[in-house]
Amino acid sequence: MLAFVRSARCLTVAVFGFAALVCAGLARAQSPAGPQAVPDPDKPFMDAYRSVQPITTWPLKTILHEIPELKGLRAAAGQSELAGTVAQVAANLQVFWKEFQNTSSLETIQESRQLTNSPFSDPDRAVQQFRYLMLTNPNNPLEIREYRTDLQGRERESEQAVSGFLRTSGFTSLPLVFGPGEQPLTDYRDLGSQVLRHHSCRVIAFAQHVDAAAASRWTIEGEKIPVLVQGVAWIDPAGGQVLQMRTDLLAPQPRVGLRRATTVVTFAPVQFHNKRGVFWLPLDVTVTVDLDKYTFVNRHTYSDYQVFTVVTS
Repeated sequence: MLAFVRSARCLTVAVFGFAALVCAGLARAQSPAGPQAVPDPDKPFMDAYRSVQPITTWPLKTILHEIPELKGLRAAAGQSELAGTVAQVAANLQVFWKEFQNTSSLETIQESRQLTNSPFSDPDRAVQQFRYLMLTNPNNPLEIREYRTDLQGRERESEQAVSGFLRTSGFTSLPLVFGPGEQPLTDYRDLGSQVLRHHSCRVIAFAQHVDAAAASRWTIEGEKIPVLVQGVAWIDPAGGQVLQMRTDLLAPQPRVGLRRATTVVTFAPVQFHNKRGVFWLPLDVTVTVDLDKYTFVNRHTYSDYQVFTVVTS
């Protein structure tokens, strides 16, 4: 049984939206136990991150090849606009977290699983619907708790993955990689401008530092591994709003069979009835994970956003 479960630090996986994963019904070979305990269990994973160059250092030609969503990018002449753009996003995030409402939406998940080396085989598929809840934490203004219920409002078993599939979640807070707390642990690079959904956007690449303080935690087969990411954000300079983001692993982790984890999120404006302000929330999400011999693709769509009120008696 292979499972991705939340550890104490894995709460931050949900906070930053880096695709918290739950997996059910997959068998995997176990590595033989060594004669001695490893002094630093994180070292092999952190070494893998240190062995690669982050996206913020890549030649632009390589970035365009690796990120197909950047077709049509106009390259930046320099980095003079970078600091102002990052600061604008951070200020916008502070307003978002201050005014955010407890929210529910209708979530549809289309899931597929296919053998990675058999691209022409028919994938296994599953489709599910949930009420997706995003609730603020009164004790932590930078935390949104995201979880599911069934369409009748029952939470039990809603977070259990269908046998053999992955369950992915935690996308609303993904832009927090630009927040004040994350900026000292993240590198940024202005790639240029690109038109996205009729908006002329600044395109900013980002990469987390190889630092334990920056890492989220995923648990695979009982082994907690540090997860660091890099990616690209499309930002509307008129209001500092993130319109789209893509995140990838900073480096593959072959030790646990995790070769890829790519998340692409599109945000859209939501205006709640009788509520002031507009909130940019996930509209659709595609998560692609290469794990062991399988490729998993989860497509999430969100609609029917409503303010969610909890009543107790």
